[in-house]
Amino acid sequence: MDANQNRREFKFVLPPHLQGVLRARVAEMMVADRGAEGGYPVLSEYFDTDERSSYWQKQMGVPNRRRIRSRVYGQRDGAIPPSAFIEVKHKLDGVTVKRRVSVGLDELTQFSQGELPARESYASATDERVFAEIRDLVNGRERKPVVQIRYHRYAFDSGPEGTIRITFDLDPRCRFRLIPLTPDDPDFELPLLEPGSAIMEVKTIGPVPYWFRNIIGEFNLVPRGFSKYTAALEMYEFKQRQAPRPEPPKTQSVVPPPRKTQARQLDEKGRVRPTPTASLPRRAGAAKEDRPGVLGQWIMRIASLFQAQKVR
Repeated sequence: MDANQNRREFKFVLPPHLQGVLRARVAEMMVADRGAEGGYPVLSEYFDTDERSSYWQKQMGVPNRRRIRSRVYGQRDGAIPPSAFIEVKHKLDGVTVKRRVSVGLDELTQFSQGELPARESYASATDERVFAEIRDLVNGRERKPVVQIRYHRYAFDSGPEGTIRITFDLDPRCRFRLIPLTPDDPDFELPLLEPGSAIMEVKTIGPVPYWFRNIIGEFNLVPRGFSKYTAALEMYEFKQRQAPRPEPPKTQSVVPPPRKTQARQLDEKGRVRPTPTASLPRRAGAAKEDRPGVLGQWIMRIASLFQAQKVR
């Protein structure tokens, strides 16, 4: 199956007791990658911006997004020769296209430090376009290495003319110590899944074969999106960034001072005596209200005249 063709991907997270069974069932129907029947290690370095743009684009379901990574294959014993690539994984409306160029291990180290491999000429026009795209993503959009991931892959392919490829990625682990990638480096200390679990990825062009649909139904498998890069950030980087929330300050309840009340006086029948009028505050303008008006003064004068006549 051509890795550069448009394809659809389906992922399944398999528990330890199931991944070996399913791998054996797939091996009955498909051929393992030649020379890698026992699987092979895959080491990757993922690039992103300081704001983790690639991560958030995936979380928000941006239909047109690109992600850049470097990848190293090979075994230390030389059974699988070392090789290195810089890849652009482009997802557009659910269809995935992978574009990559081959580089040397020394060039890959320089690339991790921000230096793109220099080329006086390109093997093909396609390589030239991919290098230009990588240059735009790294320099123009300020992407740089974020995390490195390792896993052991078993791959089964239907051949160049086939329409399906199935891989099992066992024991995915990560590290945030950005050291040069070397083939089959085992020094990755942070697990991304339960030990013994695996990620089964199905890449297909066109419909899924009938025999594989039967396997899915037999084991009640449900596709589940799983990104190793996303899992690494969420499980480790983001948790370290989250500082414990400070406890809110305890509010002290303010108790108002007791009101001064006058002692109540009781009369001889036990009733509360009314408050003396003299102790009540006078209203503003009370002095004017207590004075008799002009008419009242005339009435008082007439009454005093009548009283004087009576006395006479």
